[in-house]
Amino acid sequence: MKRIVVILMLAACFCGCDMLLSTTGNSTLGSMSQTELGKAVKELLQVSADNSLAKLGVTDGFFRNTEVKIPFPQSLKKVEDKLRQVGFSNQVDQFTEKLNRSAEDAATGVKEIFKTAITQMTINDALGIILGNEDAATEYMKKTTTSAITSKVSSVVAKSNEKIKLASYWTPLATKYNAVMALTGGSQVSTDLTQYVTEKAVAGIFKIMAKEEKEIRTKTSAQTSSLLRTVFGSSKTSSGSSSSSGSTATKTGSSSSTTTVGKTGSSSSSGKAGTTSTGSSSGGKTVIKKN
Repeated sequence: MKRIVVILMLAACFCGCDMLLSTTGNSTLGSMSQTELGKAVKELLQVSADNSLAKLGVTDGFFRNTEVKIPFPQSLKKVEDKLRQVGFSNQVDQFTEKLNRSAEDAATGVKEIFKTAITQMTINDALGIILGNEDAATEYMKKTTTSAITSKVSSVVAKSNEKIKLASYWTPLATKYNAVMALTGGSQVSTDLTQYVTEKAVAGIFKIMAKEEKEIRTKTSAQTSSLLRTVFGSSKTSSGSSSSSGSTATKTGSSSSTTTVGKTGSSSSSGKAGTTSTGSSSGGKTVIKKN
């Protein structure tokens, strides 16, 4: 897909944006200015970011969302299993909840980073997003903000961990586990909780953002402005084909022709008097005329 986008971007240099954008199937795009297109993509980015952060940066935003809920560290799965075996299930559950509370705090602290990335977007970035996959805007944000967001989230998570006293939930678990391991000759355990929550929080933010972006690209109900509906309302529809058939009976005449009107598509028909004329179209309107 990246190769295709690069080729299309190079084509834009020689053929112009209007010809390039006509390949999307949205005939309106070719008549829009670069400023309008850039504004639409920035709005797509902003709405996707705002929606995802609004959903995650609240109580239970991570904890009750099965798509992004942060589990007990997978690398410490043996720790979890052993603790549950020795009667620490409630403490394990409380600890897991606190991990997610920390991520929920962090999700509220990255809005400005997203805003900065959006303002720095170029027209080439915008075209790439319009022509790209259903998560192209999210991928742009990943590319341009992951480093800054990781640093910001890590700082927020560290403070949040202190505020909710995450260590007070983890230390007894680690102590209990290490005591059991001391008796059985197993390895002791320690982990960087700030790094773990940070990685999971950042991944969760981008996962939900991609979901929000897809909604805006594919559902009219999510296109909250006329500009979004204009640019994305018909440019990324699902592909498919339709066909129609019918019979025409004439007393005289031996030919028929078709004219296709629409954004994209082709049609064909053939027939003689008393025969069946068929036509098919994809993405356009087919009109069958008799000569």
